[in-house]
Amino acid sequence: MARVLAIDIGTSSIRATLYRPSLQPVRQGTQIRYSWRTGSDGSVEAAPSAIERAVAQAIDGALDGVKTRVDAVALGAFWHSLLGVDGQGRPVTSVIPWSDTRSARQVQSLRERLDERAIHARTGCRLHQTYWPARLRWFAEHDARTFRRVRRWMSLPAFLQRRWLGRDAESVSQASGTGMFLHDGSGWGWDSELCAACDVTPDQLGAIVDLDDQNAEPTAAIARRWPQLRGARWIPAAADGALDNVGAGCTTGGRAALMIGTSGALRKIWTTDTAPVVPFGLWRYWLDRRRVVVGGALSNGGNLNAWMRQTLGLQDDKGLDLRVGRLQPDAHGLTMLPFLAGERSPDYIPDARAVIAGLRLATTREEIFRAGLESVGYEFLDVLTELVTVSAVTRLVATGGALTSSLVWPQLLADVLGRQIALPRATELTSRGAAIIGFEQLGIPLRKAEPGILRVLHPDARSHAVYREAAARQQKLLRAVLT
Repeated sequence: MARVLAIDIGTSSIRATLYRPSLQPVRQGTQIRYSWRTGSDGSVEAAPSAIERAVAQAIDGALDGVKTRVDAVALGAFWHSLLGVDGQGRPVTSVIPWSDTRSARQVQSLRERLDERAIHARTGCRLHQTYWPARLRWFAEHDARTFRRVRRWMSLPAFLQRRWLGRDAESVSQASGTGMFLHDGSGWGWDSELCAACDVTPDQLGAIVDLDDQNAEPTAAIARRWPQLRGARWIPAAADGALDNVGAGCTTGGRAALMIGTSGALRKIWTTDTAPVVPFGLWRYWLDRRRVVVGGALSNGGNLNAWMRQTLGLQDDKGLDLRVGRLQPDAHGLTMLPFLAGERSPDYIPDARAVIAGLRLATTREEIFRAGLESVGYEFLDVLTELVTVSAVTRLVATGGALTSSLVWPQLLADVLGRQIALPRATELTSRGAAIIGFEQLGIPLRKAEPGILRVLHPDARSHAVYREAAARQQKLLRAVLT
């Protein structure tokens, strides 16, 4: 029986799980946590070696005691990571994730020099510190010595696969999240105007391969460490967001995945030969050469939840969800802009900050907490409003541990959006999606790829009406802050 090792590199932990074709884990996956260094200047960094060790430890745990041969290794990793290496492949920068906001000023400079709408039409991405162009400009302007030393700029998974497998390329999936990727009916490549604006050449960004690429040969050290993987096919790294949709069964029809982990996202996948035109507030990425991923991302999701719990002294409060759930929609009178980690879809405001308006002496911790959950819902409502102009959404599937572990948030979101939300039985949907891609690349058909549904949450019409008014109030506050 075939086996696929799925590796999920998230922004807070790495999971490695061995799957059989039934999509049941051979045993529960191993999770290794790691952390980022954050600075008052908006920097967020981690040493490449530290994440590499964490990935290796996760694989060690997943394969411990496994005697059977593994047929494929499917890797998923968060979108938008960046690091630079020298001519010998040694890292000369830290790993920089999407949450680093140092390059906000470079965003403004690029917007003044370039036609952002034309770039969005070509690449599917706005000019924002999430993407590579602003970060490359930051290095050129603030750390020119390091910028000159870098021979190749790459994503974290590309760095790992280059070191472990000799595959010196970005996958279509990861490349599409850089903000510099072009894909049309004739092929793919790097945007020449953006390369010139960033003082890099396409060669410095590397080759681009699809998920069916088989040019990978594990090093002797990798073969010795994991003999179970000898002869295994190492699939180019896909992006975790796309794999989350795959794992949730949201790849056809009107199904969309609504995910809240550290951040948040609302995404649809469908098969197409051409890049669809998407609204300016949405992005367009790719899973592979044929499957397009369209949606919006929020920088604040589970991280906002965790910040509120810690700051309000609610970390170990077991009854918090019940008390917050008893509060009436928007009864607190608070209006929040939840931009603790900046803002992405749909406005892409550089260096956005969080705001809480309407506080009184009588305001409680529970009210602030609920206002925060609701504010994230209003951001999703903005994304959904734009997404349905591109493609119909008939079902929302809730994914991400921060969302599905909450007793309040899923129903609250159903009420805010005015849509049914399905909660799947399966967890770790990104890992599950990676396994599905692994079996797909092996040519092994799966009897049932879609996860079973645990329950469906139905929206309350009265609550939805209240939330629509509150969402309009949030937009009014946002406009006031920006003027």
